[in-house]
Amino acid sequence: MNPGARSIQAPPAELDADEDLGRSVFSRRRRNRARNGNIDMDIFLESEQAESISVDRMDYAPTTELVEWSRERARNRKPPRQFHGWAVLKVRVAAMNGRTVEATPTQQNRCHADVFLNVTGEERKRQQKDHAVELADKSRWLEAPAIPDSG
Repeated sequence: MNPGARSIQAPPAELDADEDLGRSVFSRRRRNRARNGNIDMDIFLESEQAESISVDRMDYAPTTELVEWSRERARNRKPPRQFHGWAVLKVRVAAMNGRTVEATPTQQNRCHADVFLNVTGEERKRQQKDHAVELADKSRWLEAPAIPDSG
């Protein structure tokens, strides 16, 4: 995450290969493992039907906004969870091995993006797992800063 992130109305539609993407982590166990240098591949797994992995474009929002967006997602989970930090990787890594990355801003998060796995067929579940292992291996841990919760 860039401490001097550009707080702009909308990030550029095109992603830069050197941008940081952050995958929010809502599990205390996964946070503890990440703190010890072991990013859990489950952080990068979605349901088998999911076409993509949701991430934040870390370079285009102040830390306070990134934390608030992630806390809101944590509160909306069933059951509600707590936000702990991000598994962070570069766009160029996320876009390897047949994956594509697209800016997909939402009304709630102008810095949202998706990593599309582009997997199909009977081997879908295995391919998703292979992608998750690779993404986890190439990511680094970023702890959520201590910012008072506004929600």
